[in-house]
Amino acid sequence: MTKKKYFLFAAIILIGFLLMYWSGKRSAITVHFVDQNGTLLKVKDKTYYSKPYLLLSTSTLEKEVPGYTPLKKFIFFNKSNRKISLKFKSKDFTNEVRSFKRAKYVAATFQPMKASIHHGFQLDPFNTARTYEGNKTGKDSLRLIYSNDGVNWKKMNISYPKLNVRDPSIRKINGYWYIVYTKGLIRTKNFKHWEKIPWKHSKIFVNHLEWAPEFFRDKTGNYHIIMAANSVNTHNFHLYVSDFNEKTGHITNNWQAIKGKNLPVNMIDGNLTYYHGKYILFYKNEDAAINKLTMAVSRNYLGPYHSKTLKVNLGSYVSAEGLEAQFYKNKIRLYVDPYKVNKAGESMYNGVHFTEERIGSNNWTKLRPINAPFIVRHFGILKQH
Repeated sequence: MTKKKYFLFAAIILIGFLLMYWSGKRSAITVHFVDQNGTLLKVKDKTYYSKPYLLLSTSTLEKEVPGYTPLKKFIFFNKSNRKISLKFKSKDFTNEVRSFKRAKYVAATFQPMKASIHHGFQLDPFNTARTYEGNKTGKDSLRLIYSNDGVNWKKMNISYPKLNVRDPSIRKINGYWYIVYTKGLIRTKNFKHWEKIPWKHSKIFVNHLEWAPEFFRDKTGNYHIIMAANSVNTHNFHLYVSDFNEKTGHITNNWQAIKGKNLPVNMIDGNLTYYHGKYILFYKNEDAAINKLTMAVSRNYLGPYHSKTLKVNLGSYVSAEGLEAQFYKNKIRLYVDPYKVNKAGESMYNGVHFTEERIGSNNWTKLRPINAPFIVRHFGILKQH
């Protein structure tokens, strides 16, 4: 066989092999997206298809989790299908932290990781009385967001704690970023490593029925926690306040009930601010059939408070929760987490909204949604500058 015929024969064999290869079955890789701490980044896994021995593109993966890049760069398709858990790191961690620290507003929120989304609304099927003491993630993951106007928000693309976090509140105290949330307290200095701080259950509350704790500062600058909890004596929800030890980072568990002449039997989601010589409390009145959003005022953070129902038009929403107030230029901007209820009786959320009033007018503007890269739920906001 001449050299020319040999090369021609080899080319025919190669072409035949390639034709057989490309006409064969594809293989699949199903990717489970997590950050460096193993915390979920996406609600659903994604399956990719290609021929065996080809590379799964890094840029293709990055489209699913903007702001992140996979730790492992060379991922090849095999002959057989497979599932992998792939860790991602921040594409620009230093800039993420810098932007967060420089922002006028920062907030801690949570993202339900297995709740389905239909027509822009997210179902929340989980029992709100669930515990958060485990070390596994999978239901609600912490997310930190930041903004310069309080309306348009960006997500901080970092590695989050591998914990279930719901209804968080954030503060920076003595060099630490503290996040208190339903049945939990964590802190970090570098947004990489997270420390879980023990928080014992109080015997005055029904176990696991302690919801949505928030930081606030009194008129002397000391930090406290306000929280809704179910009393073992009354079996009703009320708002309680505990001191916070800034040196140790512990909640002291010396809970005291707030007082007032016209407080409802059941109240949750307290947000408390000391402003111009008064403590202004926002909460949700769980006894009212409608107009549950309420404001109360007192000279002392434990009361006595005098409450009034807020004239907020929720439009097509059934109700709202997670009240969070910001004060500026003699105005109040009130953030809430409104929801609808479907035919199956399930609550449906499409993200935090806000309304504004001139202080004392009780004349609130039309509810408007914030802008964010995901559905932001019941967040705790901190004004930095």
